[in-house]
Amino acid sequence: MSQTKAIVILVILLLITITGALFIFPLNGEDSFRIGNSNYDFYWISKGIKLGLDLEGGMYAIYEADTSQFDKKEDADRAIEGTMANLQNLLFSKGYTEASVTKQGDKSIRVEIPAVEDTEQLIALIGEPAKLEFKDPDGKVVIRGTSHLEDASAIYYEGYYAVSLKFNAAGTKAFADATSANVGKKIGIYINDKLIIEPTVNTAITDGNAIITGNYTYEQANQLAVQLKAGSFEVLLASKQVSTISPTLGQNALKMGVFAGALGLGIILIALLILYRGLGIAADLSLMIYTVILMYLLAIVPWVQLTLPGIAGVILSIGMAVDANVIIFERIKHERRNNKAIASSVVTGFKKSLTAIIDGNVTTILGAIVMLIFGSTAIQSFAITLFIGIIVSMFCALVVTRLLIKISLSFNDTSDMFYGLKVKGVDANEA
Repeated sequence: MSQTKAIVILVILLLITITGALFIFPLNGEDSFRIGNSNYDFYWISKGIKLGLDLEGGMYAIYEADTSQFDKKEDADRAIEGTMANLQNLLFSKGYTEASVTKQGDKSIRVEIPAVEDTEQLIALIGEPAKLEFKDPDGKVVIRGTSHLEDASAIYYEGYYAVSLKFNAAGTKAFADATSANVGKKIGIYINDKLIIEPTVNTAITDGNAIITGNYTYEQANQLAVQLKAGSFEVLLASKQVSTISPTLGQNALKMGVFAGALGLGIILIALLILYRGLGIAADLSLMIYTVILMYLLAIVPWVQLTLPGIAGVILSIGMAVDANVIIFERIKHERRNNKAIASSVVTGFKKSLTAIIDGNVTTILGAIVMLIFGSTAIQSFAITLFIGIIVSMFCALVVTRLLIKISLSFNDTSDMFYGLKVKGVDANEA
């Protein structure tokens, strides 16, 4: 790489990194700032990161679902799953966009809502069972969930996903009468008196099986089916535990978590500089770029809700990033001991380190995926930040660090002292 090209790349890289870093933390003491003369506000990146209950404060409640009406465990499980989906949508519609609903054990449901203190109103809201009703254009109830609907599921139909409905004997007759009288008209489907969907009746349906089409994706069709199924079960919830977490305690935990991460990163930067000198400078710049990229991803990725375990995942991924750099640098040292030129040692060092780095990181990624699938809420928070951090750390170690070292070699490719490669039997100018 020519020196001119190296300077251009380095300047562009530094400008992007510095500019990105300036937009992370509030410089004006506010959550956002106005973009020029427009009507739009830009929110600082750190303010866009969603915080979990343990950091932002709020409340959580644990409810036990009454499944005594079901003889089969699979029916009870489906009822709870439907109730959870209905609860999540209900809370979202009420403005609790950061709320999470998870299953605990066989019959318990845990609801976590950050930044909420009005527990009484929320408990009253959650305690309501789902009520499913089909209404004709005149507002008359023609189908009731518990009395008529037997099943709802997502199916693949004519190139798209749709929702299949199956009615019991009473529901078949009621739905046949309703559709026969309203061909070409709409029948509204309501859950807890809220309109969910309003399909048009194309023809009279007399066999107890109906299909709701709408060019849905699988996720959309399955979500709608689960909601309808929840309304047909009407699972009652009994409160087992309700508790609040002070926002002050959450903010203190956040400050300590951020301080621990910043302190650890600072110590690592200094240690790399002392141990590897010029190589350490490249690693330090790569870690700073890693930090900026990670902050943006934490704010942008929709599944991230930062908690204390999530911060632990970030810190662990920083350690993995450093580990990759150490493996590469030690391999470069080993190649230099064999009297290879510094540039050749760098190329070979990266090449021979690749397998070990990929093996170690892929193993961690697989572990994070397993935790995401089977873990509790706290473990999932740890897993998602670890997963994102590992991906970014691999990119920075294998791409960014290598690029920075190549830029450095454009100006100095002979000094063992500068790169921390001076070893016995190898003179600084021998290459």
